[in-house]
Amino acid sequence: MIRSLAALALMISSQLSAEACLWDRDTPAEEASGMPEVVAALTGRFTRNPPLYYEMRLARVSRHLQSHPDDLAAYDDAGVACDRLGLGDEAISWMDRKWVELEKLDSSRPEVREHRYRYHANLGTFLIHRWARQGADRSRLDELESACDEIAKALEINPDAHFGREKYQLQAMKWIVNPPQIDNSQYLPNLLDWSFQDIYSELTEPEEANEAVRGLAGLIVLGDAWESVDVFHALNVALQRNSTGYSRGRDGGRNSLAYFAWLRCMELVDSGQHSFLPDAPKGENLKALLPPPDFVKAELLLDPAYRQLRTEADAWHAERVAFMSRRLQTGRHPDTDPSFWDGYTARPAPELPSSSVPDAYNEWMERRRTLVLLVVVGVPLLLTGLVLGTWIVRKSKARLA
Repeated sequence: MIRSLAALALMISSQLSAEACLWDRDTPAEEASGMPEVVAALTGRFTRNPPLYYEMRLARVSRHLQSHPDDLAAYDDAGVACDRLGLGDEAISWMDRKWVELEKLDSSRPEVREHRYRYHANLGTFLIHRWARQGADRSRLDELESACDEIAKALEINPDAHFGREKYQLQAMKWIVNPPQIDNSQYLPNLLDWSFQDIYSELTEPEEANEAVRGLAGLIVLGDAWESVDVFHALNVALQRNSTGYSRGRDGGRNSLAYFAWLRCMELVDSGQHSFLPDAPKGENLKALLPPPDFVKAELLLDPAYRQLRTEADAWHAERVAFMSRRLQTGRHPDTDPSFWDGYTARPAPELPSSSVPDAYNEWMERRRTLVLLVVVGVPLLLTGLVLGTWIVRKSKARLA
């Protein structure tokens, strides 16, 4: 009987195992090797400065430009400071003033050419940021089209700056101007215009995916996409196909990192963020259109790992901002004070899990098998023991009587 029960337990546990599709054996730590900026983009462990930092910089460069109107880099500092403070009109105005100075110079000089690139890149970015902050009104798409023109001009001058960030910025902007339809679609379209069928059938080259990953991470870290559902959705897609630089398993690219990108999407939707696609749903209905990498039981390892990484990144950011704020409030600024960062020690970045999803899944399955065996075998044995014990007690009482 015990053998039969054990066989039954094994059969049940085998059926449970058959429900799972294994990931590749690469661990999150292996997948992240060589791309720390991508991990930073996924977890939020990248530098963001408090408003006072930009207010002080803006005040300083504004005074400086009154006596040094030919300092082209200072116009960029002023414009970016205004953009970070949400002052879109002022940011654009600083670029207008920079253009007046650029027109006086020989555009064939390398340093002037570089500043023309910065002018177009910044102006295009300021235009789209202002449009988004003012409600992303689709009746004002002409502003977004102007932003596209500026980014395109920047790319003509320097197509490889910022790891190709502007290329994907322009792609995202054009995607918003001419959005795909999502009616009757199983998934939310992504700004790369890659289908999941393309990924699984290997129609997308890993090198192309690697370029997309770097560019999208640049949009998050260097741009303003930390709270963009659309950018993280595209990053999820690109990471699933990106196997450049490590031995790819049979089930795709950097699946663990792609899962992190999907978790960030879920986090953003829960916080009230939504897609820029005009007919995209919101809330739980939007979540249903944002698929994770097509593997099961990843939550056993990756959900708690990502929560830990996000919690640590938020704590790191808060500590850094608190240190900066204390010094900024005394009038010190890293632009002008070489000793500004003296006394600051950043907590070391945590390591990613060094075990794989299959390993975590197998450990979980082993625990379930043990539990099933205990229930299927142990409970009947316990009942048998109770019945036998009751029978012995009754027999003993009968003899005494």
